[in-house]
Amino acid sequence: MKNSDASAPLRLNSAALTDVGRKRTNNEDAFIADPELGLYAVADGMGGHAGGEIASQMAIDALRSALPGAPDAAFVEQPTLANRRRLLEWLVQTVQSINAAIHTRAQEDFKLRGMGCTLDVALIRGGGVFTAHVGDSRIYILRSGTVYQLTEDHTFAQMLLANGVLSKEEVAKHPQRNMLTRGLGPFPSVQVDSAFFELDAGDVFLLCSDGLYVEVPEERIAALLTQPPDLATRELIQAGLEAGGRDNMTAVVFQVMQSPQQQLGIIGAEKTRRALARSSLFAAFTESELMRVQKIALGRIVPPGETVVTQGSAVDELYLVMEGSVSVMRDGDTFGKLGPGDPFGAMALNHEPDMEVSMRTDTLTQLLVFPLAEIKTLLASDTAIAAKLALAALERVHHRHHSVVNSYSRYRRDNPAK
Repeated sequence: MKNSDASAPLRLNSAALTDVGRKRTNNEDAFIADPELGLYAVADGMGGHAGGEIASQMAIDALRSALPGAPDAAFVEQPTLANRRRLLEWLVQTVQSINAAIHTRAQEDFKLRGMGCTLDVALIRGGGVFTAHVGDSRIYILRSGTVYQLTEDHTFAQMLLANGVLSKEEVAKHPQRNMLTRGLGPFPSVQVDSAFFELDAGDVFLLCSDGLYVEVPEERIAALLTQPPDLATRELIQAGLEAGGRDNMTAVVFQVMQSPQQQLGIIGAEKTRRALARSSLFAAFTESELMRVQKIALGRIVPPGETVVTQGSAVDELYLVMEGSVSVMRDGDTFGKLGPGDPFGAMALNHEPDMEVSMRTDTLTQLLVFPLAEIKTLLASDTAIAAKLALAALERVHHRHHSVVNSYSRYRRDNPAK
């Protein structure tokens, strides 16, 4: 089940494997791994009897059937933020429609009441991958020798951890730790996590059901993903079986052999997550929220000495320094420095007429750029993120205002002629 397409700008090698495990008599997992469609997904059924199998297969079949309606051509031709958002919105709406279909089927057939499934989707278009996630199956990426979990489990345990209710050790002993807080089918509607990641040559993605990662520790997953996908899937399943195989296990692996990216991907990179987490604007965000924030960001690499914000100009973007250094200047003189994790622009600096500044890079600098219009859309659609970002922005503006006033006062004192 592996495939690679040498003629495509983005070349992939992929494989997939599922196993019933050592304790179950039927396999409720379903998957798709289709390089020609650029579509990879894993669904883990639940509900007893035949319900779990039906729900997971319904999800995979419906996903494949919906794909011709994806608004992907515009993104492939012009990978703008607006086209990215449209494709992500389509993917979320598609998963929500699948949820409604599974719920309706369960309501119509008494024997299927309570059936549902998890779903993780990776849709590859252009030089990036669009993901959707509901439940406790997972998506991992192996990048530069390190494995990262890209999804946040929708379980009672994760909710307790994210809200700081219990410690990690306490959660591990909680009797309801594995209870799902989200899944496809149980309710008429569902919230779907979605994200976008730029792809680099060498990236390896794993989509898997919980039966696999419960048995195989993350460090073992990382080691096995360094192998070709067909071998990686076989050995991942074998490792799960040797560890007990208490549940169905599915592994879908794809490796990026060649990418159209001319530079290391910024959106979705671990250094991006670290820069966001380091910033006062995003420090209170969960891992899942940081992933969602990146959906509205553009990556930009700026050479040394380039002016990012011109003195006196209107600013309708929020910038976040990922790597490098930016000078805060007025009339050609520097009176401040910004580094990794520091934001500037809209929602970060108070641009009063007598405090107009310019921002110029000192070194090769990587920036995340958030258009203000996209920020407003995000705030309107996600109340949790809206509350955290609004509070952080207000605090940031307050501190930045005093910092710039003090710096500029010292500048005027030392340069009375200006």
